[in-house]
Amino acid sequence: FMAVDGLSLEIKKNSFTGLLGPNGAGKSTTLKILTHLIRATSGTAEINGIDVAVSPKAALSGVGTVVETPEFYTYLTPRETMQYIGGIIGLERETIAAQTDKLLADVKMTDWTDKKIGTFSKGMRQRIALAQALLGDPSVVILDEPTSGLDPRGMAEIREVLKNIRTSSRDLTVLMSSHMLHEVSDLCDQIALVNHGK
Repeated sequence: FMAVDGLSLEIKKNSFTGLLGPNGAGKSTTLKILTHLIRATSGTAEINGIDVAVSPKAALSGVGTVVETPEFYTYLTPRETMQYIGGIIGLERETIAAQTDKLLADVKMTDWTDKKIGTFSKGMRQRIALAQALLGDPSVVILDEPTSGLDPRGMAEIREVLKNIRTSSRDLTVLMSSHMLHEVSDLCDQIALVNHGK
């Protein structure tokens, strides 16, 4: 089968863009190519003008992502998870500590900061995933169907968090895939439609 075919897309800086299309349209594959999880057989994918396939480390520096279902070490707490991720991306301990408290408050997880992630619902894990994607003040955030698989309450909570991110951050470019028109029209200031990889 053909996975994406001839997609041409440019995202405006400091926009909240929705990549909208039905299941199987090529949304997730496109985001995996952008985040260097898979390689495209042809064409180029660039972030801030840097080719992801040629210089993945440089292209993805300053990029936060949540692609597919987020996985966590279930025996860690959100605070420990943020320390772990912050260490991987090279942040100072003080920076991690300060950003952890702020980001967990932003995603409404302050009351669960020191509880084990293994006890969390899928919606709670998704909020932790959003917090870790924002760690280190990225200039670009890529989200692959952030409300997928959530119940209506969980979906509403994630949408509320995304709305707050959109209104509170002027220097952030967000690309979010979804197959739900009402979701992208509610959250995004521009929408790209993709179907059968076009």
